[in-house]
Amino acid sequence: MIALADQIRTYGVDGRDGIDGRHGQSGRDGRSQSVRADGLSIRIEAMGEPGQDGEDGGRGDRPSCPAQPEDVRYDLQAPDGGDGGDGGDGGQGGRGGDVTIYYTDSAQLRQVLVNAMGGLSGRGGRGGVGANGCRCDDRSWRVRVCHDGNCEEERYDCRDGNPGDYGRDGRNGAAGGLGQVWLVNQYTPLSSDQPTLTQPLESFLRQPVSLSKHLWETRRGAGALLATGSTVDDTYYQYLERLEAEAQIVWQAERSPTTFLALSPTITLTDTGNLDLDFPDRYWIDGRTEQAGTLTTYTIDYIVRADEVTDFAWGNQTGRGDDFAVTVIDLGQESAFVNTQFELIYRTTDDDPRSNRRVRYQEQFSGRLPAAVITQDQNRFVLNLGQLPISNRYFRRGTNAQVELRIVRSLGQNSAEVMLEWEGQL
Repeated sequence: MIALADQIRTYGVDGRDGIDGRHGQSGRDGRSQSVRADGLSIRIEAMGEPGQDGEDGGRGDRPSCPAQPEDVRYDLQAPDGGDGGDGGDGGQGGRGGDVTIYYTDSAQLRQVLVNAMGGLSGRGGRGGVGANGCRCDDRSWRVRVCHDGNCEEERYDCRDGNPGDYGRDGRNGAAGGLGQVWLVNQYTPLSSDQPTLTQPLESFLRQPVSLSKHLWETRRGAGALLATGSTVDDTYYQYLERLEAEAQIVWQAERSPTTFLALSPTITLTDTGNLDLDFPDRYWIDGRTEQAGTLTTYTIDYIVRADEVTDFAWGNQTGRGDDFAVTVIDLGQESAFVNTQFELIYRTTDDDPRSNRRVRYQEQFSGRLPAAVITQDQNRFVLNLGQLPISNRYFRRGTNAQVELRIVRSLGQNSAEVMLEWEGQL
C-alpha cells in the first residue's frame, strides 16, 4: 500500500472573512469660553464629548461545502471557514474646554463653578466570530491500481477545513483631559496677540512689522480658587502683561534683494521681550542686530544659497616637485561671500596598483593647509602642494597617489563640509 500525502488538493470555496468594525469617532473638545466674575454665582459647562464605541467585527462567512470527490488519487483539503472581522477601536474622549475668567477681586472666583471634565472614552468593538470549516464526507479511502499485472493499493486522506479565527477586539479609547483655567485680573478683555509672524522678505524691507505677546505665569491649585465642586486641571495660568515690539530688515548685502524674493523669514517675540529672526535653512545669512526702544533692526550683510555652497570639482594638476599644484573650482560661485578652509590627506605608494596584490599607501601629509599655499582667483583655488613639508620625490611624474581634500565652508553661524577624493598617477 502506497500513500502519496504530498499531493493535496482543495475542493469547494473557503468562507470570506468578516468585515472589520468601524472605529468610534472621537468626542469634540469642550467649548472654550470667557466669563466675567462679578460676585454672582456662575456655572460654566465646558465638558468634552465622550468618544463613540467601536463597532463589532462581522462574523466570518461559512464556506461552500460541495460533495467530496470520490476515489481520487490525491489527498483532499476541505474548505476553511472565514475569519471574524476585527473590532473597531473606541473613540478618544474630547478634552475639556479652557475657561478664561476676568475678575478684580480673587474672592469673586469662589462664586464661579467650572465643569471642564474630559469626555469619557469609547469602548472597543468585539472581534467577530470565525465560521466553522467544512467536514470531509470520507476521511480516508483506498484506490487499487494495477500495472502489467501487478496491483497495489494507494491510500489517501481528507482533512477537515479549519475554523476561522476570531477577530481582534478593538482598543478602548483614552479619556479626554481636563480643561484649564486662565485668570486675568482686570475686566478689560485681552486683545488678540501675534507673537510669531512669517511673511515675504519684501514686507520686512518695506516697513517695520508689529508683534505682541501676552505673558502668563504657570501656577498650581486651580480647584482651591474656584467654587467647590469645580472640575478643572490643577495647573492654571495667571495673566501678567502684554509685550509689544517692532522688527525690520535692512539690506546691505552686495547682491540685489530681488534675487531672494522667495525668502520668507520668521520673527518671534520671546517671553523676555527679545525678537528672534529665523531664516529658512536653504539660505545662509550673516548680519547684525541693533535695538532702539521697541524696534529691532536686523541688517543682512551677506547671503548665499546653502545648496550652492558645497558644489566643488577638481581642476588641473600642474608643475612638479616644489611647483606641484592642484586646482579646485567652486561651481556654485559663492567664494566671494563665504569662508573656505582646506584639510588635506596625501598618500603615495611604490606598489603597482594594477597588480592583484594589496596596495599599501604611506601617508605623507595630514592636516589643514596654511593660507600661504593657497591662491584664490575668484571661484578658483590653486593649492600649491609642492610648498608643503613633503619631499619633492613624492610629486614626480608617474607617482601613484591618493588625495583626500576636506573643504569646510562657513558664513556666520552656518557651516558645511564637502569631501573631494582622487586616486591615480601624477
